[in-house]
Amino acid sequence: MKIIILMLWFINGDNIHIPVKINLGETCEDILYKTVIWKDNKNYKQGNMEPWGYYYYNDKPIFAHTCMEKDKKTYFIGE
Repeated sequence: MKIIILMLWFINGDNIHIPVKINLGETCEDILYKTVIWKDNKNYKQGNMEPWGYYYYNDKPIFAHTCMEKDKKTYFIGE
């Protein structure tokens, strides 16, 4: 088991760095999907240029993520 940093960027401009334990063979996306939830956009209609939904962390929509090693200098690409 290893600890990496999951970095999330929110639509409002904030970001958060979350230390998470990973198992051998897990990817950054595996950790992301265990950490966030999907919510449909109730305002979405075909052709209205809004997204179908967002991934949320603590009730805040995110637009980007990455995973870093604990040193926060090296990207985590999997074991």
